[in-house]
Amino acid sequence: MMQNEADNIRIAITSDSVTHRNYLQKSMEYNGIQVVLNESLTEKFMNKLDSIKSDVLIFDVASIEDEHIEYLERLLEQSKIPVIIDDVSALTLNEPKASFEWNNKLLKKIANITGRNSWEEDFSNVKLFEQKEQGDIRNKDKLAKNVWVLGASLGGPEALKRFLAEIPADLPVTFVIAQHLGENFVSLLAEQLDRYTAFKVLVPKAGHVVRHHEVLVTPTDERIVINPIGAVELKKIPENIKYTPSINHAIHDVAVRYKHNSGAIIFSGMCDDGVEGCEVLAKIGGQVWVQDAASCVISAMSESVAKKVPVNFSGTPEVLAKQLVSFYKNTH
Repeated sequence: MMQNEADNIRIAITSDSVTHRNYLQKSMEYNGIQVVLNESLTEKFMNKLDSIKSDVLIFDVASIEDEHIEYLERLLEQSKIPVIIDDVSALTLNEPKASFEWNNKLLKKIANITGRNSWEEDFSNVKLFEQKEQGDIRNKDKLAKNVWVLGASLGGPEALKRFLAEIPADLPVTFVIAQHLGENFVSLLAEQLDRYTAFKVLVPKAGHVVRHHEVLVTPTDERIVINPIGAVELKKIPENIKYTPSINHAIHDVAVRYKHNSGAIIFSGMCDDGVEGCEVLAKIGGQVWVQDAASCVISAMSESVAKKVPVNFSGTPEVLAKQLVSFYKNTH
């Protein structure tokens, strides 16, 4: 009976965290509920919500950012469908009992709002999609074979968000990010980027085994070297280095390790860091791409690379992401 009732329910989901949205979608679909919209809270989402038939909107409140408060206010004031405010972040510890209680409460709210009273009375068949399943899947990911360095400076964080948001969860790639920033902001950058991608974003520790579907954020005082067995070694950087983390070091280390299976994308920035690394990469047979000048906050960094190194492709962050998907679809 519950399954028949659930089959007729259509849900829209919004959150600034790709991970949270995907968890919500899998949890709903696991119980037979159709998800008709799953996007970040933007003007684009608002327009789609008006044209798509949905019984309930689930809004994940944990990851809302300041620039989206306006959309949230409009959503609560103008939405023609019921809104359930939810918080998925409480489930990050993977506690089955807490997850089951959360799942039950959410399903009961949906049943009540949509008038499925007979469904609400019988939750004996509730199936729990446990977040640990995601971890199991990630643990089965293959050791990194295709590794790309994403180099950025001023204007980079926004470009990285836009790029990573367009990368599908199954793309067989690992990213190493070298973003110029202060030491205290490395973990914050990783936390922010994790909201925009289905990949796992982390600041790696020594010994971490690098696998596909990961984004490794380079510390400011060390360089990430991936040894022959695929594990991270953290090496000290020279004290007199000009920019930290060094994009040149990051590209050089990945190019030497992965050769023609490596690549680099240079995003917005105001310096020439990355030129020497890209020269090494190009000689080895790796790919060198750059963000186009028009979409950069500061285009000096990508233009410096383009002047010295043959560039295989350039475009906006979104176009770069789509081209990367096409690259692996057509060549692998």
